[in-house]
Amino acid sequence: MKNLRELWGARFLHYITEFQKYMKYVFTGHLAIVLIFTIGAGGYAYSEWLKEVPIDFPSALLTALLIGAVVTYSPPVTLLKPADAVYFLPMETKLHTYLGQALRWTTFSQLPLPFIIYIVLLPLLAATDTGSKMILIWLAIFIVILKWGFVETEYFVRHAMSGKHIWLDRLLRFTLVTLLIYSWLSPYPYLILLLIIPILIYGIYWRKMKSYKPFPYDHFISLEQNRMMRFYRFANYFTDVPHLKGSVSRRAWLSFLIGPPKYGSGDTQSYLVKRTFLRTDDLFWLWVRLTAISLVGALFISIPIVIYVFSGALAFASSIQLIYALRAGEEFRMDMLFPEKTSTRPAAIRKIVRSVQWIQAFIVLIAAFFAFGLALQPFLLMIIIVVLSELTIQFTKEKSN
Repeated sequence: MKNLRELWGARFLHYITEFQKYMKYVFTGHLAIVLIFTIGAGGYAYSEWLKEVPIDFPSALLTALLIGAVVTYSPPVTLLKPADAVYFLPMETKLHTYLGQALRWTTFSQLPLPFIIYIVLLPLLAATDTGSKMILIWLAIFIVILKWGFVETEYFVRHAMSGKHIWLDRLLRFTLVTLLIYSWLSPYPYLILLLIIPILIYGIYWRKMKSYKPFPYDHFISLEQNRMMRFYRFANYFTDVPHLKGSVSRRAWLSFLIGPPKYGSGDTQSYLVKRTFLRTDDLFWLWVRLTAISLVGALFISIPIVIYVFSGALAFASSIQLIYALRAGEEFRMDMLFPEKTSTRPAAIRKIVRSVQWIQAFIVLIAAFFAFGLALQPFLLMIIIVVLSELTIQFTKEKSN
């Protein structure tokens, strides 16, 4: 490569190619149907709620909190690789050319989310008579400026501190930007002048501080690798990803669910499967995410037939993905080296999946009580989740030898 600008262009092209290669398996016809139903049901419920929203609803505060959160979260996308810690050293004085391109792409790629939230909240702001037309237009401009500034500020903080105390930095920026947006939507928008000055001083301070520190290659390379691993884990729900590296966490706060191993009990496989589910990040957080989505649906989707289909589909997705994930790697496992009966493992997998799906059904039942009250619909919702999960468990074929 002639210069770092061309190197960024080559890496960016490779990144987009890699991104498109996996996203074509994600956005299929099946997902499109699910998204259409979900967005349609959510939009209908939102529009019906807007007809009854009280005029004193704190829409300005809600807007400030939501937009402030997504504007504050601005991790830089650098596309750095492990070898760069060696090969970039002779060119470190020219690294600003490469990083300038990286920060511009970071800003552009992270702008859609705050604008989607902004567009969704516009009808709520109009329904509660919050802000004039000109104020809302300027708010959109502020989102662009704040996002661009916060992307650079987070990069400066990470550079100066090597990634330390980043959540403290985010908390401070979140507080400032939330107060700024709330002040702009309040009857006293000129108060933002008292907040723009600290935001500018904060960014200038960290720009100066980072100039005294060498570039922390290890931190930014680790940050980029973790970002790509999150993308690969997401894509792995839809297709096999060879780049994916699994990770485990002890999660000591859930150790009481595992309990101590009981030697000679004949229940070894059940213990191992339970331990695998609770400590494998991909498995555990997959179930948590799907359960959380089902919970949110039960809270905000007020049409019974829609929430039945929505939660039933998520129960099926939870069950079948957990079953196949727990069966993965059955060609060889360390417990096969010991004189334990492996024939009990399929039953242990079914038992664990059944247990966690009952927990999911109970959580959704509690959430549905808030939406429907003490009525028949929450109990029907729980029954649908349990029945569909059980049918999925029973009719999912065992792996042939």
